[in-house]
Amino acid sequence: MLGKKFAVATALAAGAVMLGVAPASAYYYVTLSGTGQARAYNNDGSAPDAFAGAWDSSLDGDAYNPVYNTYFRTASADTERNLWNKNGAGTETRSGTGSPLYKMRICESEFAQPDSCSSYYYM
Repeated sequence: MLGKKFAVATALAAGAVMLGVAPASAYYYVTLSGTGQARAYNNDGSAPDAFAGAWDSSLDGDAYNPVYNTYFRTASADTERNLWNKNGAGTETRSGTGSPLYKMRICESEFAQPDSCSSYYYM
């Protein structure tokens, strides 16, 4: 009888632990006010199919300034990647899949002046 109670208690404890697990399709984003968002999809920390997104909002009022997501992946932590979106307001470009992202930011390309960028978001 003691063995049966132990098995039930162990199963209940395992079920409680599983409830706290993050979903495999973890989604993160960081916004630059009025400009756009850097996005990370399927970024649960172990999935090999994570990808980045660069979304251009329609709020910046300037259709000529593209946005880009500067991001880093865990498999090549020192390699900076830039995903450009030059398609205009209300659009998103997406990267190919790979190891999870560990930091990203969104920037707006500005002619003849420094680009505006959000702070890095760490996941």
